[in-house]
Amino acid sequence: MELRLAFKKMGMIKFISHLDTLRVFTRAIQRAEIPVLWSEGFNPHQKLSIAQPLSVGMESEFEVMDLEVEDDYPYEELKEALNRELPKGIEIMEVTPDFDKKSVFDRIRKTEYRLFFPEEFYPDRKVLDDVIEEAMIREEILVKRRKKKGRKRIVVDEDIKPGIYSLNWKDEEEGYGLYAVLRAGSEGNLRPDRLLAGLFETSGLDVDFVQIRRLRSWDGDDLEVQL
Repeated sequence: MELRLAFKKMGMIKFISHLDTLRVFTRAIQRAEIPVLWSEGFNPHQKLSIAQPLSVGMESEFEVMDLEVEDDYPYEELKEALNRELPKGIEIMEVTPDFDKKSVFDRIRKTEYRLFFPEEFYPDRKVLDDVIEEAMIREEILVKRRKKKGRKRIVVDEDIKPGIYSLNWKDEEEGYGLYAVLRAGSEGNLRPDRLLAGLFETSGLDVDFVQIRRLRSWDGDDLEVQL
């Protein structure tokens, strides 16, 4: 039986990698004694996959994982069983056997992120406004990218402006939230760290203290991606 799970990854657990997140789930599934199916071959592994790998240091309110279990397993019990074994910061929110079998990543076309600027490190929002306004009136917003050419890797300038769909500020407790809707999915992807590089690279501002959280995604029909 194929299942699709929605989970969130918040707090200090954001500092573990995508591979370590998979290992966390593998161990939690084993401890919860969930009868997951295994692949065949020389290197068998649990049949589970996460739709969009999350960068180290980034939180997310909605991640999707596909999992295959034995057909007679009462999937209604999986959420509670798995949450008992998962570490603080990772929580299963929903489990369903009824879902569009198309890969979530293939459906996604844009994703919204919250980029939080703590007031402690960024006391003047007008400075941030001016930097972003100056960047957005440019014809291009260029960011360096390494690219393979033959056997060599070269550095090229990439214009990220076409991948920026909207930027909106919200005043929040102890800081400012920049809500960015960016191109995402199999047809092109703009990471929020590259957005920060493009907007602030020439400003002299240090963006190392910006906290990034993935919020939600939409498909090609502008419908919010859900389970």
